[in-house]
Amino acid sequence: MFCKGVNILNVFDLERELNKVAAAAVHPSANQWVKTVARNHILNKLDKKEINANFRVYSLAEKKDPLMPQPDTLPEWAWKALRTGAQIHWFDRVQTRRRALWQTLDMILLWFNTFKATDTRLRRLDRINFDTAAKAGALWFKDLNENIWLYIKDNPPVVQTYDRGFHWVKLITALHFEREGKLQHQCVGNGAYFDMWRRDEAAFYSLRDRKNAPHVTMEVRKKSVIQCKGKANGKAAPDYQPYIRKFIADMRFTIGGDQHLIDP
Repeated sequence: MFCKGVNILNVFDLERELNKVAAAAVHPSANQWVKTVARNHILNKLDKKEINANFRVYSLAEKKDPLMPQPDTLPEWAWKALRTGAQIHWFDRVQTRRRALWQTLDMILLWFNTFKATDTRLRRLDRINFDTAAKAGALWFKDLNENIWLYIKDNPPVVQTYDRGFHWVKLITALHFEREGKLQHQCVGNGAYFDMWRRDEAAFYSLRDRKNAPHVTMEVRKKSVIQCKGKANGKAAPDYQPYIRKFIADMRFTIGGDQHLIDP
């Protein structure tokens, strides 16, 4: 059951809470969305369950909370509402983050914060209603949980760049190796290979696409390719083979191992 709106005595407390959320926005349009679209949703489009979770009914007969206004201080609009039998509410500002509504709002803002400054969606955020943003934010959050290593930025140094956004990077930090191992389903991230790199015994490279997802992992010792693996230590897909050969040629490497995994 959806209500047409909530008559709130302390709108200023609600707006103060919204301002706290909006302060975490990376983009000005997201900040404004919280203060306008989210505010309008809370005031006019909550269902009965959400209203009961966030507001308390103001009753003249009930013992008042010290923070609530006394009957003789009620504004005229509140008295008119009470005379007509309408309910007026008090926004409960205690422990808001324990409530589903505010957790959803935090999730939406986290999603907005992932947008790049050039994202055209930022110019029309005001057209995205709360329910639509909540559904999209939930899908983003689900994908984030299931593919966390794709969202972790390791920023390794780029060695060679090619067409279609493909590029080779060099793994030089523990995070580089761990992320590579998780996404490639290999043991390169178990620490032993990073130690080899630190001892200057080998160099490790990764073929990445424009989204920084790895597709090929290469181990090189003394300018010789020792290992060249695709996912799960298998042969890299045909689409990536030209980049392997070109990289080996560009870097003037020889092939000392995994010859069967590299197309001629």
